[in-house]
Amino acid sequence: MTYYRNEQEFFFFQNYKSDLRRTSNSLGRLLLIFFGAEMVFALIIYIILDLFGIDIRHLSGTMDMLFNGLLSSLIFFVIGAVYCLIRGKSFARLFPFERVGGRMVVMLSIIGLAVSLASNYASDLMTEVFSLFGLQNKGGEILSDGSLPAVVLYYLTVAILPAFAEEFAFRGVIMGSLRPYSEGLALLVSSAAFSLMHGNFVQIPFTFCCGLAFGFIVLKTNSLLPSIIIHFLNNALAVTAEILNAYSVVSDDVIYLGYAVIFLITAVLALIFLRRIIREKPAMLAFTDSDNGIPFREKLKTTASSPTLIAFEAIMLLYAAYVLVSPYV
Repeated sequence: MTYYRNEQEFFFFQNYKSDLRRTSNSLGRLLLIFFGAEMVFALIIYIILDLFGIDIRHLSGTMDMLFNGLLSSLIFFVIGAVYCLIRGKSFARLFPFERVGGRMVVMLSIIGLAVSLASNYASDLMTEVFSLFGLQNKGGEILSDGSLPAVVLYYLTVAILPAFAEEFAFRGVIMGSLRPYSEGLALLVSSAAFSLMHGNFVQIPFTFCCGLAFGFIVLKTNSLLPSIIIHFLNNALAVTAEILNAYSVVSDDVIYLGYAVIFLITAVLALIFLRRIIREKPAMLAFTDSDNGIPFREKLKTTASSPTLIAFEAIMLLYAAYVLVSPYV
């Protein structure tokens, strides 16, 4: 129970919670619109293809990935920008690009990449757990065509566009909108939304950990540039592995070994760089909260009880379950 020293403090607290609740509900609606728009426009595309006699069941993985990748990126950019304009949000505040020294960008990129690579093991663990029950979760795109145009499109839609579009949407719009209330709250909510939006149980733990790393770096540097770079590097490594597999350049065992070597190198460098950052800029590891005396748990409870955010969470978990058991996805 929260006790108030006077009536003025009580009304401030209530007004603050109401404002946070409105913001949380607004972001919940935005996330629902993101997902709904993806479903609606994907359906429209498939209907058009069907009208031209193209059987979507025989679409190559590359074409399917192209539609989904471009579609998602455009939706994040366009709807996110419209949301900011309607809500009167400052683009400079939501999408900060403060000057960050090249040396710091390199160190943070290595640290973030090491976290991303480590997070892949959480996805591998989920896959193993599902396999015990005879379930094969469908997570991530699959390159089914090794031609040069397909490879270029694969890099574009999986490595390049998401690095910009998803950082714009989740570290920009979502996290930036909640940041004035609490950095910790903004980081948790944006990371959870980022993970759930991927819509499958293999990627949920991986993307949540990545979201925490990306978001933390944005908060500490006040710039989206490092998170965009880390996001791209992580996706580019996965794309490169798929391309090597599609061309049968190397075996799966060699790819796994190469991944492990890259992870070990980045992990060692990340520890060295992290120690250096702690020594030179210890304040970077501290969270700041809005100076209003309202406990973090109250802010988290207010946001977590948002009806639209609860609806988004429920819908995405149901969709992830559908992806897990459906033979048509």
